[in-house]
Parts: sequence; structure tokens; C-alpha cells
Amino acid sequence: METAGQDIWFLFCFVFGITLAIAFVMRILSTYFYTKDVVIKKFTILDIEIAASPTELVNLINGLYALPADYSKKAVRALRARMYLDFIFMPFAYGSIFLLCMRVLEKMQSALGINTFGILAFLQIISWLFDIIENIYILRKIHPAPVASSQRVHTWYLYMEAVKWGIILIGVVSCFASIAYFWLTGDYSHYSIVSVSIIFAEIIVFLILGRFIKAKSPNAPPEPVK
Repeated sequence: METAGQDIWFLFCFVFGITLAIAFVMRILSTYFYTKDVVIKKFTILDIEIAASPTELVNLINGLYALPADYSKKAVRALRARMYLDFIFMPFAYGSIFLLCMRVLEKMQSALGINTFGILAFLQIISWLFDIIENIYILRKIHPAPVASSQRVHTWYLYMEAVKWGIILIGVVSCFASIAYFWLTGDYSHYSIVSVSIIFAEIIVFLILGRFIKAKSPNAPPEPVK
């Protein structure tokens, strides 16, 4: 059992490292995320993914094409590349959560704990499926004349987003809470210390590179002269 736990930890370190590497490339692409909605402003991928209304999503995409030509081309290309890269990111991101749930499952002594984390692990497949649907939905909107979805369709889309993020957050929070409990009670092994050290090192490197990217971000497009 402990050998299996060790294998899961080291596999998690590898998969999580790839997840952060892809996230780093996504962050570089996001530096080109500008749109024009009355004024030119920055936006995030979450502004696209959880737009409050169909009109808000369409306005944001229309704003990409309202930028000066060179900036518009870069913004549209960056957003499309970010969405396509997300298809590669998904198996590693959801795989990381799956492995974390399976590692906690290995430590559980009760049937309730084993079943709970087993369910949380496999529920990530639903989040992954919803994420694929979300990306396809958004990619079909990215063109010069996007058509707003009906309010009903957009409402169902937001429900899907809520379920996706709910599964992710419940899985991650439950895993970290359980791992913290094991550590506080002294129920951990040497290789888990090594694995957690590797994970923290990966996160620190990602954060440092993120600060560098932020400092090197391209300037905002100029407002047109009236």
C-alpha cells in the first residue's frame, strides 16, 4: 500500500509540473488579452468563461476586433491559442486532482472515506467533459460577428460552469484538508515530505516566472485619436 502511495506522489509531482508548465505558456498568451468596450481594457480568461450574460460575452469578443488592426490580430490569435492549448492542459490538470484524490483514498481507513475520495476522483471526468464543451462553445464565438446565445442556453452554460468548478473546488479543498490533518497528526512518511518539497519548489518557480512575465507584458493598445 505504501509503495502504491509513493508511486502516486511522484507521479503527481510529474503531472503537476507539466500542468504548471502549460499554465505558464497560457499566462504568456494572456498578456495579449485586451478588448475595447467603450475604452480599451484588459480582460481575463474568467471574463470569457463566466460572462454574466450572452451580450457581455459577445461585447467582449466584438471588442477584440475593435482594437487597432495589429493589436486585434494578436489578441484574437492569443485567445484562440489559449483555448486550444487548454485541451492539452485539461488531462494534466484534472489528472493532478484525480491523483491527489487517489493518494488521500490510500490513506483512508473507513469505507466512507474511501468511497468519498473515490467518487471525487472520478467526478473529475465530468468536469473535464464540461470543460471541453465550454471551450468548443467559446471557440465558436470567436469571429468578427459573434451571435449572442439565447438567455436559456447561456443560463444552462453557467449551470455547467458552476458544476465544473464545484467539483474541482470540493475535490481540491477536501484533499488538502485531509492531507493537512494527516500531517498534523504525524501520519506521514519520508517520501511524502520529499514530494511536497518538490511541489512547493514547482509552485515557487512558476510564481517567479509569472512575476517576470508580468514585468515584460506588452503595453496596452493606444486609444484611437478622436
